Amino acid sequence: MLENIREYKKMYIALLIALAFAVAGAMVFNMLVKPYAVYADGTKVEDPCIVSADGKELFIVENSDIASDVIRDVMKSYVAEDGDLDSIVIDEQLKIEDKTLFVGTKPPLVLTEEEAVAKVLAANDTESPMMHVTTKTDVDVTEKVEPETVYEKTDDLYAGNKELKSEGAEGEKIVTEEVTLVNGEETDSEPIAEKITQDPKDKVIYLGTKSRPADTAWCDYSGATFGDANGMEMVNYGMQFVGNPYRYGGTSLTNGTDCSGFIYSVYRHFGYNVPRLGFYKMGKGVCLDEAKPGDVVYYPGHYAMYAGDGKIVHAYNSRRGICVTSVHAPGRILTIRRFVEEPVE
Repeated sequence: MLENIREYKKMYIALLIALAFAVAGAMVFNMLVKPYAVYADGTKVEDPCIVSADGKELFIVENSDIASDVIRDVMKSYVAEDGDLDSIVIDEQLKIEDKTLFVGTKPPLVLTEEEAVAKVLAANDTESPMMHVTTKTDVDVTEKVEPETVYEKTDDLYAGNKELKSEGAEGEKIVTEEVTLVNGEETDSEPIAEKITQDPKDKVIYLGTKSRPADTAWCDYSGATFGDANGMEMVNYGMQFVGNPYRYGGTSLTNGTDCSGFIYSVYRHFGYNVPRLGFYKMGKGVCLDEAKPGDVVYYPGHYAMYAGDGKIVHAYNSRRGICVTSVHAPGRILTIRRFVEEPVE
């Protein structure tokens, strides 16, 4: 019996020794084959960190400090140089945690801080960004302030007529806008304040109040102009053909035209398709002392173009052709019609 106890004791001691060697061997094995990650140059990293966004792994770095620096650098790269930063956030839920490594698998690649930042920025410039960095910045923008238009009545002009008194001048203002950028691209802009730095000067237009004469042959002042143009340019164009022949029914400013053909051809040159006859029914009626270059003067059986300073240019007759005369030379004025005028607004 005693002999059996001694044998069991020897076996127990041997088992303990074997177990101790097994544990020690396992510890040595683990020390020798512990999994690791590597830098591009082969340097091993045993306890790296991963950064993930909404559960998706973005990159691996050596430690949590570097991970935080990468996130900081990415955010800073989207801060606008101009303006005051209000806020900056990453839309995704970021997480920094230890990377789990496994024995027997290929070591994952660890990035330097610069490499990780470059990787994120490059991905963010594609249709599948790693993260969305949203910034809100207050930006001051200088804008023009258009002058107001004000009107002053004057009896120096006939009723219905306008004349520019002063052009006015633009002012300036500083508009503060809250600009929203996502990964550096503007997605929204909202004005939040403005300050006038230079007041505009009003544009002033005279409005005529003077009554037109009612006891003259040309007292029809109804109608309206149908275009914007410089009447003096039309007159100067027509003046080029002074001396050319008159031809009844003609419309050629060089080979021959009659009085209505002259008006018709000049206006057509400037893009106005007026009818061949019936000018006295068109445009807006004016009286003689408010006539301007380009207006059409109608006499019994004759048309002319007012040239200013009491003169007209017209295809007079077969003896005189296209010429310049006094506005009263053809006889009694029936009406003066204005087809176009330069806008004052």
